[in-house]
Amino acid sequence: MSTRMRWTLIVLFLFLILGGSAIALRRAKAPAPSPAAAPAEVVLELSAEDLTRAEAGDIQRLLPLTGVLRAVSQAVVKAKVAGELAEVLVKEGDAVKAGQVVARIDDTEFRARLAEREAALQAARAQATFAEQSRKKYEELLAKKFISETAYESYQTNAKVAMDQVRVAEAQLALVKKSLDDTLVRATITGSVSERAVQRGDKASVDTRLFTIVDVSRLEFEAAVPAAEVPSIALGQQVRIQVEGFTAQDFTGSIVRINPATQAGTRSIQTYVEIPNPSLALKAGMFAKGHLVLAARRAEVLVPITALRQDGAANSVYVLAEGKLARQEVSLGLINETTGRAEVTKGLSAGAAIVRTNLGKLPLGVPVKIKSAATTK
Repeated sequence: MSTRMRWTLIVLFLFLILGGSAIALRRAKAPAPSPAAAPAEVVLELSAEDLTRAEAGDIQRLLPLTGVLRAVSQAVVKAKVAGELAEVLVKEGDAVKAGQVVARIDDTEFRARLAEREAALQAARAQATFAEQSRKKYEELLAKKFISETAYESYQTNAKVAMDQVRVAEAQLALVKKSLDDTLVRATITGSVSERAVQRGDKASVDTRLFTIVDVSRLEFEAAVPAAEVPSIALGQQVRIQVEGFTAQDFTGSIVRINPATQAGTRSIQTYVEIPNPSLALKAGMFAKGHLVLAARRAEVLVPITALRQDGAANSVYVLAEGKLARQEVSLGLINETTGRAEVTKGLSAGAAIVRTNLGKLPLGVPVKIKSAATTK
């Protein structure tokens, strides 16, 4: 082996020795791994607003109703005779009384007919008077045997026919007077004009629609009741009603009629609630909501509806038991959607602390920490 090759091998050997020493020294200085930290305890934090207590109280089961207000009494005023509207005396919104003249049809032609019929009646009466005088005259002659029975019967018949003509003329005169009176169009009920269909100068034929009058002193609230709830309602039952636009005021009515048949397709029963409206503040056609009290009692335990959870067919609430969260199955009684409360008949006592709202699925058995108002701010 040459001298140069020998020195190359010596240098390479020394390099390997020095590299291994450095690696061993670096490993010796590396810190030993620390033991695993113990897991922290899970704590559920809830605010005071998230909790409430079950309590005793009054509860009602209400049946919500929706519908439209309708006038109990409504009438359409029509023309009874044909002619031109000479005057139209009312317009929409005007209050009218039964019998009040609301329009006038030109009566020129009817007055001419009246004069003609009066003259005809006078002529018939004159003819009847003359015929009766003749009958009496010939009756005397008959008694003296100056004329035959047949001759007398002729005058007697003339007198009877003349009286019949008087009665015909009287009937015709009465018809003309009625037609003349009908040129004055009168309101048929007391109320307010909701529609005026004609103007002055319009031509009207018999039965032409002229006005619509509604009486809103009494209104009906018509609402559909599910057939299953019909056994719980009865005539005279009180209904609380809220009307669109009257947010600060409730109205009270009573059931006056119940339809004897269900509506096709909906299986519901139309129910009619009468609402007194002496101030006339409510109007026909307004949308309204109401509720009917189907049951009412004192409940030993009430909870917010928002606290209820449904797990399959079971209902439950989250409760605080010895500072930890637990799930408690409950049985329910009456539920009032309006007040947002439900009656618990089994599984919970008054005073129990429960989670007020549905916060989703929460871990059970964990400690609960109540955050103070200052902490949450």
